[in-house]
Amino acid sequence: MLIKFFDRIAVRLILSITLVATLIASVSAYIFFERSYKMELEQNRTSLEQLVQAVSNTAAIASYLEDIVLAKEVVDGIAANDMVKAVALRAVAGSKLIASSGDMSDALDKDLMRFPLISPFVKTERIGELVVNVNYQLIEVYAKNTAIEHVILISVHSLVLLLVIMFLLKYQLIDVIKSLAQKLHAIKIGSDQRIKYAAKHTHDEIGLLTADINSLLNSVELALDKERYLRQEVEELERRFRGIFEQTSGGIALIDEHGYLKVHNPAFENMVGQKRMQRLSADHNESLFSVIGVDSLILQKAAAQALSGDEAVSVDLNLSDNNKIDWLHCMISKVIDESGMPMVEIVIQDVSERRSREHSFKIQAELDPLTGLYNRRAGKEKIQSLLQISDKLALEYGLLMVDLDNFKPINDQYGHKAGDQVLTTLAERFMKHVRTDDVVIRWGGDEILFFIKLKNHDSNIANIIYKLNALIEESITIAEDKTVIVGASIGHAIYPLNGFDIDLLIQRADEAMYLIKSQAKANSGANNDLRA
Repeated sequence: MLIKFFDRIAVRLILSITLVATLIASVSAYIFFERSYKMELEQNRTSLEQLVQAVSNTAAIASYLEDIVLAKEVVDGIAANDMVKAVALRAVAGSKLIASSGDMSDALDKDLMRFPLISPFVKTERIGELVVNVNYQLIEVYAKNTAIEHVILISVHSLVLLLVIMFLLKYQLIDVIKSLAQKLHAIKIGSDQRIKYAAKHTHDEIGLLTADINSLLNSVELALDKERYLRQEVEELERRFRGIFEQTSGGIALIDEHGYLKVHNPAFENMVGQKRMQRLSADHNESLFSVIGVDSLILQKAAAQALSGDEAVSVDLNLSDNNKIDWLHCMISKVIDESGMPMVEIVIQDVSERRSREHSFKIQAELDPLTGLYNRRAGKEKIQSLLQISDKLALEYGLLMVDLDNFKPINDQYGHKAGDQVLTTLAERFMKHVRTDDVVIRWGGDEILFFIKLKNHDSNIANIIYKLNALIEESITIAEDKTVIVGASIGHAIYPLNGFDIDLLIQRADEAMYLIKSQAKANSGANNDLRA
């Protein structure tokens, strides 16, 4: 654990204490120096005044008696003090010099201290003056030296106190915190290691801090253990879901709102096809909407609907150009990714077999099982849908009702199998010669209904009946060496000339057919093409 020198708490604390202590000591020293200096000056002045007052009576007597010897002793005694440069004793308010000591010639008035001398007999009578030339320079030196000594003493005291405080801080706090930090740094997160502290810290802040740190370490260990357990569970779940994602039979993919593929599983790739996946890859970077084929618009609309709502959308897509899969059932829903962006989840299933079965069921439900022609129900629905279109396009249709002649004798003479052969043969002939949008229905046992679009109903319908008779009257092989010939009675009605309703048209054609049949009239022709 490497900490820069000036980043250490001990260094910063010592520098802070030293700076504050130096500032306080400097201010205190300045104040104390000024105070000591002034006090020393005042004390020396007071001492000098007390010295003069002590000999003032003797000086007064010497001045009263004008005793030069006594006066000389007085001034010499005062002048012996280092703080006095010179002394003069004058009588009668200074008019007469009785005695002096030292040179008073260069004395300044500000350096002089004057003490009046009172008569020893008359207390109100002034008999002289004692003038003292004070050595203020020396007094100031004494005062300054004394103040400096006091400041030095205070500074030394402060320094010692500062060192003691620093030592106590280092021993009682900094070293303890440093040791605590080193122990905490050495602990491996999530381990059972804990910090131990001395018994003397049991009830102080260090003990409380250490206990809180240990409690925090316990919480961290529990949290890490829980997180580790949860991570293992998540990894296990992720592994399982990844296995499901990779091995599920259903295709799963995520695309963005523009249809670009983000992630997919192998089943999705197999169902969509290798060629499409190459177009969806990063090299080509095409949208799924553009490669899906004829139903791409259906997929795009379903994805937009899923993104705009909260419910899943399901559609069936036709992939008829794919050799492996023809139909996919898609369940499309909205998901939100980690960044909060909406994505489209597509789950696909191969429903080609189901679609094939549905188509087979539909064919079985719509077609006559023997002839492969439309049955009556499906045929009427087909005609009805064509009539709805013809209303808008002003088209004409011819409805022909055909009843086979001589069919029952064949059925009776050669059996139902021969009759079935006649019907299937005729059905094959009809389907070869009609157009894709024409409708041929097995209406009953030997009745066939045609619904054919006309060009010119007068000439076109007659031509169609002629060709139809020719097809019917061709010989039919019912066994290797046996052929039969049947005829037909054909009645017709024209839409919209003879009616707008399908039932009415059938009724008119049926009436015409029975009229023709009753007259035993049949038409025949050589051309076997029904198209006009």
